[in-house]
Amino acid sequence: MRSNYLYLLKGNIIQEMRRYTFLLIMGITLFLGYALIPAASDGYEVFYIKGVRGIYNSHWLGAMVAMLSTMLLWLFGFYMLRSKISEDQRLKMGQIIASTPIRNLRYISSRALSNFCVLMIIELILVVAFMGMQLLRGEDLHINLAAYLLPLLFVSIPSLLLLSAFTVLFDVFPGLKGAVGNVLFFVIWIFFSVMSISNSSSLWDVFGISAIQTGMTKEAAAHFDFISANEIGGSIGYYPIEGRTPTFEWSGVDWNGHLLTSRLIWVLAAMVIILLSSQLFNRFAAAKTAFSVKLPAHDMKNKVVEREERKSYQLSPVKRDKRVRLSRLVRAEFRIMIKGMSIWWYLLVLGSMVASLLVPLDQIKSWLPVLMLWPLAIWSQMGNREFYYSTNELLLSSCPRLYKFFSVWIAGILVTLLISSGALIHFFLEGELTYIYSWIVGMIFVPTLALTLGTVTRSRKLFEVLYMLLWYLGPVNDLPYLNFLGVPTGYATLYIMLTFVLLVVGIMIQLVQEGKLLAGFRKNTKMNQPTKGEYHEKLEK
Repeated sequence: MRSNYLYLLKGNIIQEMRRYTFLLIMGITLFLGYALIPAASDGYEVFYIKGVRGIYNSHWLGAMVAMLSTMLLWLFGFYMLRSKISEDQRLKMGQIIASTPIRNLRYISSRALSNFCVLMIIELILVVAFMGMQLLRGEDLHINLAAYLLPLLFVSIPSLLLLSAFTVLFDVFPGLKGAVGNVLFFVIWIFFSVMSISNSSSLWDVFGISAIQTGMTKEAAAHFDFISANEIGGSIGYYPIEGRTPTFEWSGVDWNGHLLTSRLIWVLAAMVIILLSSQLFNRFAAAKTAFSVKLPAHDMKNKVVEREERKSYQLSPVKRDKRVRLSRLVRAEFRIMIKGMSIWWYLLVLGSMVASLLVPLDQIKSWLPVLMLWPLAIWSQMGNREFYYSTNELLLSSCPRLYKFFSVWIAGILVTLLISSGALIHFFLEGELTYIYSWIVGMIFVPTLALTLGTVTRSRKLFEVLYMLLWYLGPVNDLPYLNFLGVPTGYATLYIMLTFVLLVVGIMIQLVQEGKLLAGFRKNTKMNQPTKGEYHEKLEK
């Protein structure tokens, strides 16, 4: 049984490493390894304390890679690994797994541990990249392995183990498998980020930032009089600077018993979450019941009789229409997008439309980001729904790719405008034409982004994580050039250009895919055509 468990774990890890998303995350990781360690002449800093930073030695970079990588991997790694159990069910693997003697805890723990191993592989590669950057920057050429491995052991491993537990919990907990779970986890990530950066207590310090910042601040206060040792540590972000940043030598974190106990708490929390997930796991109940239904003998007899009677039925002839009506496709896509939502979703949308009319204009800016969360589940399906349900070839046989592409795009814009119609009416009644213009630009940009990313990746994950980041940094925190709503700042021209570029990219992908499809069809047709005399040779045989 132990060897079977190891084979299951190995298979899950290899399966994840073969995906293109793993290569994408690896590329982002290597880029971060370069961007997060700027040279003195680059004109910016990522992490410094009151205008100073530590020398790029092993202690400083080992702590940097531990706290920055865990915080970033929590966001990107979750969306990369969160749907593996659901994918087993979608690919009909659940029927096989449900029939095996493997226990729920063993299956769930194997999924969690395989996710943890994938995250640790990315983490180790980033550690090696930081070692290379230490040699490249040349401020301290001595590589201290312990200075890199201790933060990895006490910060990264507990944090990533907890993240791996969350990936399986959100995949088996009822109601958290879709966009609701993605939004909820983004809120949890924001909460832990704020608690780790701004809270001096190590109890809620999931990312290990508070423990590392405290040691850095005390060392900086010993070298610079204008820094107090009692204040909260430095900041993480993009900070433009002029001239050279003052530096000091930092000797690393004092890993005392209190810090180690707080890190051990998160390891225990991860184990509890894995155990809870195994209890919530229904072992693909739908797949099991599909084979356990048995019809009585008289019902089987009636089914045979009905089948014989059905042979005498005559189907109505199919009416072929050579013209492809775009309006009919748009109407069908619109109905598919809004169909299947729960009654609570419709009530929330209706309530938000009414609230958009009642919120005062001076407070509308704080209300609009909330309004932009409801269509997330609809946007994220654009461009990839057919691949998810394996109906792509069936739908493309009914109309050209460009017609399908534009029908999804127009339907997505219409759904977005319908949900935000209360805000548009409010702007019109107030006479704010600039608000209407900026809002409509944003409403066209988001579905275009969703459709293009869904077409490129054939998945909803990349759009969801990018949109949540853009939504939090732009409309919520009003960072310059990231507020795609443009109310009232006004970056409409920028997002018109981005919308046009995304639309052109999506159209080019459709043309390329259609060309490949037609080329493959011609090739297969040519291969299936009989050569001269082939039928005569078959008849002679």
